[in-house]
Amino acid sequence: MNPASDQTLVLGADGGGTKTLGLLADRSGVVLARGMGEGSNQNVIGTDNAALNLAGLIMNLAQTAGRSVSGIGSAVLGLAGAGSAKDRQVLAQAIQVRLHAMGHPPVPLSIVSDGRIALEGAFNGGPGVVAVAGTGSVVMGKSPDGSTISIGGWGRVIGDEGSGYYIGLEALKAVSREIDGGGKAGRLRVSLSSRFGLETRERIIAAVYREKFDIPSIAPAVLDAAEGGDAVALGILEAGAREFSAQIIAAVVRLGLSGGTGIVMAGGLIDNNTIYARILAGEITKSSLAVDIRPPLNGPEHGALLLALARLKGD
Repeated sequence: MNPASDQTLVLGADGGGTKTLGLLADRSGVVLARGMGEGSNQNVIGTDNAALNLAGLIMNLAQTAGRSVSGIGSAVLGLAGAGSAKDRQVLAQAIQVRLHAMGHPPVPLSIVSDGRIALEGAFNGGPGVVAVAGTGSVVMGKSPDGSTISIGGWGRVIGDEGSGYYIGLEALKAVSREIDGGGKAGRLRVSLSSRFGLETRERIIAAVYREKFDIPSIAPAVLDAAEGGDAVALGILEAGAREFSAQIIAAVVRLGLSGGTGIVMAGGLIDNNTIYARILAGEITKSSLAVDIRPPLNGPEHGALLLALARLKGD
């Protein structure tokens, strides 16, 4: 235990490609400072830039609270793109280098996935299942004994069922089939042409294979078309929801939870009562399992703070 326990601080952060939200609290969990910094997904902006932004957020939170960075006894950073242990280790070391360059001591920190902190925040540290569908997808669950599982999240090549990548790719396939005369794309052909300039065979091939076109960026166009009643767009969302809901139900079964298991939807595609969220909820409720689809109790940054508190108490 830190002898200066009344001075020990904890920090939690939720980082994505464009922004990072952070909380600084005392060891009893009372929030002393809130802040927002630049993006911290190392796959999007690179390790050096992510480390610079995260170190800056840590420093700014301490300054806002009128405290010293040296008082931080535990920090948990939940970051999109923090997939492998090696990537997390490299980024953690880079953050310490940046802090040192800013004149601050090392901070005891851990980097975890954004899904892990979403799970912790959604149920305020309790058991439940969180389904995350954004650019990618993953299902994470926590049992009453504190153990956690992950289902899906294998990435776009072999997984990410029901994700933005999945939806965008299916839309591109529908358009390509219509161009070839082998199917119908509904409103999607016009939408992809007007929004992204994806009008011809040559343009689509060049964008996807040579220009690294952001396929998940198509997903909102599919949701818009589905809201307008387009059958092709609705079919894509329904297929994605079937695959993703199967993973959610598998998590409930594996955890052995009973009596109205809490399920929280997170991620840009399903966290705001979108048409896709409604379709997904319908698929989940087709199961014979007792589930309760509910809003999160707290945000991911709060989940990161809870994990930081738990790790501090375990010291």
